[in-house]
Amino acid sequence: MTASIVDETRYCEYDVVVAGGGLAGVAAAVAAARSGARTLLVEKNGFLGGLGVMGATGWHSFFNIFDVPPGFVRQRVAAGIAQELVDRIQAAGGGLGHIRMERGGDFVSMLTPVEPEVAKLALFGICREAGVELLLHTVIDQVRTNDAGVITGLVLWNKAGRTLLCAKQVVDCTGDGDVAAAAGAPYERFGPGDPGAYSAGFTFRLCNVDLQALEADLEARGLITQIAHAVKPGTFEPDLVRLGIDMRKLQAQGAVGIPHYFLSSSLRPREITYMNCINHGPNDGMSAEMLTEAEIALRARMFEIADFFRESFAGCEQCYVAGPAPAAGQRRGLAIHCEYELSQDDCTQGRQFDDQIGCFSFIDNSRYFVRDGGAYGIPYRALIPRGVENLLIAGRMMTIDLVAHNSTRNTVCCMVAGQAAGTAAAMAALSGLTPRTVDVQALRANLADAGALLQPVPDPL
Repeated sequence: MTASIVDETRYCEYDVVVAGGGLAGVAAAVAAARSGARTLLVEKNGFLGGLGVMGATGWHSFFNIFDVPPGFVRQRVAAGIAQELVDRIQAAGGGLGHIRMERGGDFVSMLTPVEPEVAKLALFGICREAGVELLLHTVIDQVRTNDAGVITGLVLWNKAGRTLLCAKQVVDCTGDGDVAAAAGAPYERFGPGDPGAYSAGFTFRLCNVDLQALEADLEARGLITQIAHAVKPGTFEPDLVRLGIDMRKLQAQGAVGIPHYFLSSSLRPREITYMNCINHGPNDGMSAEMLTEAEIALRARMFEIADFFRESFAGCEQCYVAGPAPAAGQRRGLAIHCEYELSQDDCTQGRQFDDQIGCFSFIDNSRYFVRDGGAYGIPYRALIPRGVENLLIAGRMMTIDLVAHNSTRNTVCCMVAGQAAGTAAAMAALSGLTPRTVDVQALRANLADAGALLQPVPDPL
């Protein structure tokens, strides 16, 4: 075998290379390309969107959590490329826009569900139209740096072998900070038993479900924690879109072998598109052995959950599993130390920053909320890894603090950070600067011109 040989005859140079084609990576690549940079997006899967299409029951959240307690003013916290994607997916028949929660709005007040296959196609479309060059089924196998902390080359691996390329600027959107860690940025790794360790999740479709009968049964038994309805693509009457079930109450009633929680969304008639109710871990997201065990355990558990629904709830008597996620969704592996690290207090106190490139509000932790139903700012410094000169990050590896991570790992925050990182990378590449020397106020102006929000704006119901 010649796996160690790098074919340097295929060498290519880019202004910006984005590693990882999840939602953060797509936003970064589109922003960079629209800013005039020759941009390559490298993705290991055969599709774009990552966990945002593999396992997100909704894209959380374009709005503040204004139902904690009821009475706060609704504010929009995200727009830009993220909103473009919502609009594209809806226009293509795979989305419902932003849906007001009828119950459970103290967790997320507005739900933005998308159908995964339509979303994947829309993600390809926005990249191609922006001029992003795509390379799927490819991983970054090696990161070359010099003594000054500059990334001088990236070695890609795919079925064609190993290829060297160069980028003036790199944006790491791998989720685990693979490029940043390999380039020498300091990081934290989280394994079983470590504070901040996370489990792997797994979603799947449950098909042939009478949603009206299921809802009526759960309502009669007092088991609904979250619910919302909307008119689905191709239909004419409101149907069940969001459903949360009180599994603790069922456990108290003697049910055994059931999940500890249940959240879901439905984009099509007679199916629950995203069943979010099973986890494995906490485990080490950087361990292939642990991820293998997670895959085996979660796929078995999926069928057990389907059996439980079939036996326990009206409307599910003939349901079946279909469309499981391509892989388990590890929520955390590495976290990269950056020039600024958002803290729990930054998030819960709703702190604002002079260099903020966006804002966010949703914290996926029922014990913590942003004060007064507001939003916190995301400083540009939080995207700059320590110790590397021509690298930015965006995505779920951007915060060390656990409660901050409970927030920043979510889909909409990843897209907000991705658009900012891609814009900044293009500015640096085209001006011969480093991310640290980019004019932050010019960056903020460019983001605002592109429709991104730098701070919340009122959006009355």
